[in-house]
Amino acid sequence: MKSVTATPLPVVVVDDDCEMLDIYRMLLTGRGIEQVVAFRDGGELIPFLRRNEAAAVVLDLSLPTVSGQELLQRIAEEFPQLPVIIVTAIAAVDQAVYCMRAGACDYLIKPINNEKLLAAIERARQLSGRNQELREPAGVSDFPAIVTQDLQMLRLLKRIRAVSSSGQPVLITGETGVGKELFAGAVHQSAGNGGAFVTVNVAGVDDVAFSDTLFGHRKGAFTGADQARDGLIKKAAGGTLFLDEIGELKESSQVKLLRLIQEHEYMPLGADTLVRTDAQIVVATNLSPRKLLEQGRMREDLYYRLCCHHFQVPPLRERVGDLPLLLDYFLTRAARDMRKPRPFCPVDLTRMLERYRFPGNVRELQAMVYDAVALHERGPLSTASFKEKIECLSPPQPAEVSEQETVQVVFRSFPRMKDAQELLIDEALRLSNGNQGAAASMLGISRQALNNRLRRKSPSL
Repeated sequence: MKSVTATPLPVVVVDDDCEMLDIYRMLLTGRGIEQVVAFRDGGELIPFLRRNEAAAVVLDLSLPTVSGQELLQRIAEEFPQLPVIIVTAIAAVDQAVYCMRAGACDYLIKPINNEKLLAAIERARQLSGRNQELREPAGVSDFPAIVTQDLQMLRLLKRIRAVSSSGQPVLITGETGVGKELFAGAVHQSAGNGGAFVTVNVAGVDDVAFSDTLFGHRKGAFTGADQARDGLIKKAAGGTLFLDEIGELKESSQVKLLRLIQEHEYMPLGADTLVRTDAQIVVATNLSPRKLLEQGRMREDLYYRLCCHHFQVPPLRERVGDLPLLLDYFLTRAARDMRKPRPFCPVDLTRMLERYRFPGNVRELQAMVYDAVALHERGPLSTASFKEKIECLSPPQPAEVSEQETVQVVFRSFPRMKDAQELLIDEALRLSNGNQGAAASMLGISRQALNNRLRRKSPSL
């Protein structure tokens, strides 16, 4: 993202009528807007915007080479923060509605009233200034891997910048695929820690494996420990240790994690002395920490220690305004990775995706885009593979079990906890027709956690 400078950004006007371009220049310079860029051919607009920032675009719909409607779509996809004013000689309601839905901030009919045009340009410049103010303080430019224009996300990044240097633990929650690890990386980067960013997924890890992975061991600590080994906490010295899927951590491991957070010290396996660490601790879970606490699956003291700095990342369906940005980002990356020309994204694709709930969030969108680009040959990007995944491949929502339907699991006698869990898992798999993603969602656990339970139940799986 380019930084804001003292020089006012130009207003760009595109019209194939030379007299109209002269009128625009006189009107704007007469109102003190000195920076005016004019194009007769719409094909010059997008290359210019890729090299330069602009305050607003005044766009005629009837243009040679590239139509105004196509340019409007391209601007909405590549420069969603840029205000566009449409001018046209055709007074068609359906066309006006289409343009406004496609992202235009104003729609004017020729012959244009000068005062209305100047008022529309002034509103567009003010909107551009507000958009810039929203982007810069939130620090999106500091975290290029986090692609967003959503106000919730921008506020979240602003809070991360404010608290990341406190040294206190950070808890990041959100559904699977929302990008919790990216936000953990943002905490690490914003804190300015010079050490490494080390990631550990602790789902289904037993206490010994947890201790050995994080804290390491001394020679002879257990059978097969022929040499001493440092744990990942030492690798994260001066940096950040990110523990993902913390909701699956066993209680005995939670005790050790609590000591690590509170005292900044740990004990390697087989050692008799504590080791100090200065690593920042960031943890994440797709489960509700409060529900884990209520269910007795998280220690109360650990919960209150972790909730000092708590960031909830919103799901993609709550920030559909990010879809054009994310589509553009993943299309560019996919084309680069596959060494293909970047395909043009049809506007109806964005509308189709806006109606989808994205249970897999941003990660699911990325997989969709990469698959579509891999299949792409020429012309606009096909929506066929997206429709196929939405209709057939995405896991069904738990809402298939209606609110009115009562789910009954019958026990012949009072069950042991292990038996009750197995019966609940079997019932969830039955209701979801064997779909593990949907069953895990019904049970309120991650898919990986469900896989671990099924593996322990049937080791041959």
